[in-house]
Amino acid sequence: MDFALNYLLPFFGMLVFLIVIHELGHYFTAKWFGIKVLEAGLGYPPKIWGFYWKDTLYSINWLPLGGFVRLLGEEDPEDPQSLAAQTAWKRIIVLASGSFMNLMLPVVLFAIMFMIPRDVATGPAAIGIVMPESPAAAAGLEQGDIVVSIDGESIKNTAELAREIRLRQGQTIEFLVKRNDPIEGHQEKVIPVKSRWDPEDTVHIVQPEETSTSIARDLGLPLEMVLVAAEIDFTLEEGQELSIPTDDGTVSYTVNETDSVASIAQRFDVERAVVREAAGLPDPDVIEPGTELRFSQGPTGITITNVYNFTESESFPIWEAVPKGWEATWESLVLARNQVIALFNGGAGPGVAGPVGIAQATGQVVEEAGWQPLLEFAALLSINLAIVNMLPLPMLDGGRIAFVLLEVARRGKRVAPEKEAIVHLVGLALIITMALVVTYFDVARIIAGGSLFE
Repeated sequence: MDFALNYLLPFFGMLVFLIVIHELGHYFTAKWFGIKVLEAGLGYPPKIWGFYWKDTLYSINWLPLGGFVRLLGEEDPEDPQSLAAQTAWKRIIVLASGSFMNLMLPVVLFAIMFMIPRDVATGPAAIGIVMPESPAAAAGLEQGDIVVSIDGESIKNTAELAREIRLRQGQTIEFLVKRNDPIEGHQEKVIPVKSRWDPEDTVHIVQPEETSTSIARDLGLPLEMVLVAAEIDFTLEEGQELSIPTDDGTVSYTVNETDSVASIAQRFDVERAVVREAAGLPDPDVIEPGTELRFSQGPTGITITNVYNFTESESFPIWEAVPKGWEATWESLVLARNQVIALFNGGAGPGVAGPVGIAQATGQVVEEAGWQPLLEFAALLSINLAIVNMLPLPMLDGGRIAFVLLEVARRGKRVAPEKEAIVHLVGLALIITMALVVTYFDVARIIAGGSLFE
């Protein structure tokens, strides 16, 4: 029951909603231009029930995976009411209207999200670690610097700081920071940092006699970061039962959420090695010589931390929420653009997931954060759907628009309908093949315990 409520219901509900909104764009623009809509369906065939109204079949179908609009003559211009019989600009509008709706929907979803009261962090954001030989290190940012603003945009929490940096990837960013200098005291400094498209990882090859502690000291990194890079398990599992030998005999202990090896060792006055052995954990200081440790630097080469954690309830009236919805949608488009540019500049590109991966991610959002963040997730998926559907690939709306533009470039000479149909059929086969491949990797990642958010 929990699986259906947290995973299946939100995934299918969101998928149907996004696709129906997309198809409504095609439906209304087709009706507006007098193009005959043969069928408008909710779900995919086989049909359960339907009725005719003004020469259009409105149907409800068995496969609850979205909806569709079937227009007359999408490639054949013989009938004056067909899509293919319309002028080029009308066809482009009809074909692009679905993606346009998917771009407008996030404005509404983000606006609703901003109107609903939610807890937001208000603790100042500070520089945690400055990676060696990074842009931040070269510019002079230091651990403990409190970030007041980025390019004049005030920063009130770590999420805002991370977002503003990603929005400016590839640019020079002006950090206004507060610094507690031991000689000059508290002061504010403006520090320009060149953000990179292709951040290089810091790589360290473990040498004989080196330990995790010595590597962390030499690189100026937290020990936990070294342990993660070395894939050394050093965390206790909540609920794990430990049998700890002490001077007074063996004690049974159930691990709590906030427990660590050090805290349990102190509680029972034993060595940390005793607790590690009871938990089945390896010695974190022992690291195999020759192991390659790779530390991601990010665009600027910093990690971000909270100075202190406070939250406050935040909501906005509709006249403020709608402009914020526009801003959030635009920033999401900028972030998507930056991911593509980063890919072509040698950085990490956007992740790819199919229906299985998206279903897993949807369930994780609901299970970990509730239903409210699903609005933001749906908005981001809608933007991705709009972008992907406008790519000039066969079978997609962008591919059909490409044929219209080709016709315009050839001064009205069309590609033969049967040839265009073959191209779209091949495109459909390739899309299905790619979907199967992506689904395979989604399933493999889930079986291995991975997540789309990792």
